[in-house]
Amino acid sequence: MTREHAAAGQAALMLVESLMLALVERGTIPAMELIEAVETVIDTKRRLAAEGHEPKVAGQAVAMLTTIANSLAAAGPARPR
Repeated sequence: MTREHAAAGQAALMLVESLMLALVERGTIPAMELIEAVETVIDTKRRLAAEGHEPKVAGQAVAMLTTIANSLAAAGPARPR
């Protein structure tokens, strides 16, 4: 992977996490719904790794996705304004 691809991946991941947190903080989407969506992706990555599809990369992706799920869980329910 080139540095440009790595930078694009990092920027995309940070942007998505930021948008998810903003949606939770504004009460647009409950944190649990987003956590469930992230957990679905985690399950998919684990299944693909078990089938031999880039297991090392999948493991790294699972770690990153788990961090996002934990971040959303920490954001918790939306606060009333």
